[in-house]
Amino acid sequence: MDIKPILLSLKHNKFMAFLVIIQVAFTMGVLTSSILIAATTLRAWNMPSGIPHNDVIRISPQFYEVNKNIEQAIIRDIERVQQMPGVVNIAPSNAVPFTAENVIKVFTSAEKEAQPYRTVVFESDENLFDVLSLQLIEGRWLTAADVIKGEQANLTERAPVVMVSEDMAKALFGDSSAIGQTIWLEAQGDPVQIVGIYNNFMTGERLNGNGLSYHSIIRPQVTWSSSEQPHYLIRMEQGMASASLEDILAIFYQERGRYINSSELLKRTQKRMYDGRGSRALTFLVISAVLVIITALGITGLTAFQITQKRKQIGARRALGAKKSDIMRYFLTENSILTLTGLLIGLALTLSITFEVSERMEENVFNVGIFAVTALALWLINLLAVWFPAKRAANVAPAIVTRSA
Repeated sequence: MDIKPILLSLKHNKFMAFLVIIQVAFTMGVLTSSILIAATTLRAWNMPSGIPHNDVIRISPQFYEVNKNIEQAIIRDIERVQQMPGVVNIAPSNAVPFTAENVIKVFTSAEKEAQPYRTVVFESDENLFDVLSLQLIEGRWLTAADVIKGEQANLTERAPVVMVSEDMAKALFGDSSAIGQTIWLEAQGDPVQIVGIYNNFMTGERLNGNGLSYHSIIRPQVTWSSSEQPHYLIRMEQGMASASLEDILAIFYQERGRYINSSELLKRTQKRMYDGRGSRALTFLVISAVLVIITALGITGLTAFQITQKRKQIGARRALGAKKSDIMRYFLTENSILTLTGLLIGLALTLSITFEVSERMEENVFNVGIFAVTALALWLINLLAVWFPAKRAANVAPAIVTRSA
């Protein structure tokens, strides 16, 4: 089919062509970006947690009694829980898997220009490894002798050694061994030495949503203040966690002058993290569906308007022997030219949006397959949107158009 008449027609109807191209480009950019973000959000849905989350209980207490001896309360809590049947181990911790929000930047150099690496630092004692059932990959475990304890305001020293997860070690030092290496937990702060590497476990949504699900550091120290007290992570024998939760709570309520902020199994904590992830992905997918519907309706309306304006032209072509299929092919080709132009502009818009999103999420969200499928789907939807008004145009009788002229 000769497209020269189509191009001439578009040249004479620049505004309508511009509207279609801009609509397609905007839809392509926002739709593809939404789908890419949703796909990236759901990518880590079934990643292994790395810990026995079905058997670990999380208790988060908070004292309201003034001048409470928190150190002694922690000692009593641990002693009481350890005496309970079915308890494997207990550890105080400043962070909880799946909800860890204390994301920091660590460095492999004290220089101002040193590259930062995002991670979560778990501050706990030597029992955390047993509670989370972690495995030693390289180096040694942290011991009771490494643990620093004290009130935050009066703490005069910090633990000089840490352990890191397998993925964290690889991010920091690549294929080189991380054992014995020095890192800085804050810019130009005090250095710490890596003494061991443990298997990966999931930290929380702030890293999980950025492709850094397994980046973590464990530092052997337990600190507290009147407004910030450690959580407790308690591993029960397999299958006993759910039935033991109320009894565990009763033990913690023996300590007067406090309330319990949160108490649940880590499997519930994990589910809540994924519920939020699913809701975010669903939001992006709903936006995508609405955009597709709006675009399809817009293209249909614009095409119907153009057909109304071109009734005499269509009638003349039909009177000169043009077949219905020729009229159909004309409008479908015209729409394909506009759609292709819009998709090319939309590609540039998509690359711009996804680059910005990738920078913020610290993960490359662009996917050629998703882009190609989205572009093809938009093209087919636009063809379908044009099909019905084009078919109506093709059914216009030449004689009726001539009489109306």
